Amino acid sequence: MKKVINDVLVVEGTGDASYISTFVDTLIITTNGYDIPEEELDFLKHLPKGKKSIILTDSDEAGYKIRKVLNDKLSNLENVYVDISKCNKNNKHGVAECDKEELLKALEPYVCESTKKELLTTNDLLSVGIDNKAKREYVAKELHLGKCNNKTLLKRINYLQITLQNLDKIIKQYGN
Repeated sequence: MKKVINDVLVVEGTGDASYISTFVDTLIITTNGYDIPEEELDFLKHLPKGKKSIILTDSDEAGYKIRKVLNDKLSNLENVYVDISKCNKNNKHGVAECDKEELLKALEPYVCESTKKELLTTNDLLSVGIDNKAKREYVAKELHLGKCNNKTLLKRINYLQITLQNLDKIIKQYGN
């Protein structure tokens, strides 16, 4: 059974996100290096009160630079570190190479009981008229959700527990 974290986990790359998502249920954002998209920073800046960004980058120069950028631009952050000696596979050292147990130990303070409510579906988005890229981008901008494809939009809407009624109000303003 996956551990649940109700905060946002920020990692460097998709390999880190993919690996962690096999044993942790949380919203994961990737920085894709130092050039963190402004839309992602905006999403992290607008997290609801009580939600934190948990930064988990590699314990190398690049990881520390990414942490510095995030710490300089955002508040309500938690920096999580892992023992680099337990993060080694095939001569690579990083989050994706960490033992699962080491990552769970580092993330343990953030693990909680699941509080998931009923989740919206793609059909729900279609039912209120979010049926193309322009409308999706409008909703994402209005709600500070960052750059979103359909899947990411749905994940972030559900993470923030945005209701169908709120989405309907927003989409009715589209084009005005």
